[in-house]
Amino acid sequence: MLVDTSYGKTFVLEAGDPTKNSVILLHGSCSNSAAWLGDIPILAEGYHVFAVDIPGEPGNSAENRLDFHSGEYPSWFGEVMDGLGIDRAAVVGNSMGGWLALHFASLYPNRTLALALIAPSGIVLPKQSFIDQTADMDENAESASESLLSGVELPKEVLEFMALVMENFNPFTGALPVLQDKDMIKLGMPVLYIAGKGDITMDAELAAKRLQKLVPQVTVHLTDDSHIILGFSDRIMKFLNVVNCK
Repeated sequence: MLVDTSYGKTFVLEAGDPTKNSVILLHGSCSNSAAWLGDIPILAEGYHVFAVDIPGEPGNSAENRLDFHSGEYPSWFGEVMDGLGIDRAAVVGNSMGGWLALHFASLYPNRTLALALIAPSGIVLPKQSFIDQTADMDENAESASESLLSGVELPKEVLEFMALVMENFNPFTGALPVLQDKDMIKLGMPVLYIAGKGDITMDAELAAKRLQKLVPQVTVHLTDDSHIILGFSDRIMKFLNVVNCK
């Protein structure tokens, strides 16, 4: 479906029982809602699930990239929720989508039932080595992709999609703004943090420590993965059930 916002049209996938509580999925950079196709059926068993194409990314939403250093992205997301008729939802964000989920939840905590973050940006600064690697994507796209995967085996179709994106899409390569302490402490809802200790984009353990200091109710799950983590749907489902998102 397409949802009208003041920032352009937004494409959304929908699944599950409309009488259940809503769960909204936010993908990472260089991706779109299709990244959640393996997770949607699992989450839809207990929730009304929406996977959103973020504007300015290689999906079916408006092509214009919003301003990361203002309130445009959380404002856009609030308009999407309004357009879907959702007052409150659990929000699941991966990488850049995790940054957006964090930013939105800090500004609109009353609209966020729970927060599940997978390798999220925005808690600590990215590693300088990763910034250097992505500074010239024309030269380093292949090596950056390999580093992000770091041994993860993906289906051929997914790898072909990633190659197509890298060939035709100009990603945002700057550092996403880190949330300040005064914003982090507003996260009073249940929070799940999943990240890989081998993440090349950030220090996942340092991010976990900052979360535990400022958001004491956070549940932390560190894996041995790099930035791309697979097979977390059951853990998210269990988390949502335990914190009574039903």
